[in-house]
Amino acid sequence: DDEVFLSDGSKGDCGHILEILGTDNTVALPDPVYPVYVDTNVMAGRTGSKLAAGGYEGLRTLPATPENGFVPTPPDQPVDIAYLCFPNNPTGAVVDRDRLGAWVDWANANDSLILFDAAYADFIRDDALPRSIFEIPGARTCAIEFRSFSKHGAFTGVRCGYTVMSKALEART
Repeated sequence: DDEVFLSDGSKGDCGHILEILGTDNTVALPDPVYPVYVDTNVMAGRTGSKLAAGGYEGLRTLPATPENGFVPTPPDQPVDIAYLCFPNNPTGAVVDRDRLGAWVDWANANDSLILFDAAYADFIRDDALPRSIFEIPGARTCAIEFRSFSKHGAFTGVRCGYTVMSKALEART
């Protein structure tokens, strides 16, 4: 009970969580990506300077392409925060247990925090696919999960959701 927090939904929480994390964090995110991940980090001042070729100094973009099934691999270098969203917005891609497990292993090995947006988890129909990052061993020490009550009911304008904090944030604050 002390790990679940009701909120105005995963969109808001993906930005609100930044209020309690340091501003000097390096952030990794898939490309393409749900714009709120970039926008909230820019507004929070943690992205550094805009690069001439596009992107930002403090953001590491991870290719999500047809070749990798729109599931990026963990970065080659450590980052502080990594955003993941499955089923993905905007691509609709899902992640299997092995690939999500690789992310969890990477995060724990690099002392990184995964911000896992599971707003569309209710659309997963294959029982072999994880609906939550917390189905993956080790996730409790490296992940925060954002959930929505509104997506499965088709009332996305009604902001209502929850966040599961686990022990991951405790080690980083």
